[in-house]
Parts: sequence; C-alpha cells; structure tokens
Amino acid sequence: MSDYIQGIGHFGLSVSDLDESIRFYSSVLGLEMSERREKDAFFRVGAGDVLALIQYPGGAERFDSEMRPRNRGKAFTHFGLMAQSVSSVFEFQAHLEAHEVEIVKAAYERRDGAGVYFLDPNGYTLEFIYYTPHGHHHH
Repeated sequence: MSDYIQGIGHFGLSVSDLDESIRFYSSVLGLEMSERREKDAFFRVGAGDVLALIQYPGGAERFDSEMRPRNRGKAFTHFGLMAQSVSSVFEFQAHLEAHEVEIVKAAYERRDGAGVYFLDPNGYTLEFIYYTPHGHHHH
C-alpha cells in the first residue's frame, strides 16, 4: 500500500458524444449521474467510486479518427466493473443483449468467478466481473 495514494478518486474517460455516453451509462448500465456540466459528467459506481465522462474536444468526428480504440477484448485496455454473483454476470449479459450492446467475450465461468466483456458506445471494452470471495490475486 502506498504511503500517499489512498484510492482512485475518479477515472476520466474521453467520449465521442457526451449525451450518447450519458444515456448508455445511466439507462443501460444503470449508474447514477451525480453531476452534469457542459463538457463532462460524473457517475457514482458502487459505494465510493466515480467515473467521469469527458466530451472529447472536436466532437465525434475527431474522436473517431483520433481516439476510438481499434482493438477490443481482454488483451487490450479495459476496465472491470464489479458484479455480486456468478448468476448476475449471466443475467447482465442478457440485459446487455436486450439493449443491443456488442458482447466482445460472452459470459463465462472460471476458477475464480465469472466475467463478460462488452463495448460502450465509444468502443471501450468494459468487463463485468465477479470474483469468488477467496480466490483472486488481482483486480
């Protein structure tokens, strides 16, 4: 544990279209928006974490040519959102499919839990992951 850093206060993500991303993170993922400003928005994630969405300067066209990820899946940049059970991972995949969200790696069980990988509207890979209480060595 660092003597200085106590946690991640928020994680900022550049987005193509702020309104589109707000709809996805609130309506599809069910996160609560705590603040909306002209060029960014903040979402509560779990008990104490915060995700910031930041409108990319120049809008969707520049985002698509300069920032949109070309690679997707677990081998590339992604972030993990915590699930509460194995079954919730599979239920969440059905929820994502009902909202026509692109699944990158279908829900699967593994030795230490379960996970599913999917894309947000910006092409970022998100992982919804459950770890069995005793089994995992990394987040």
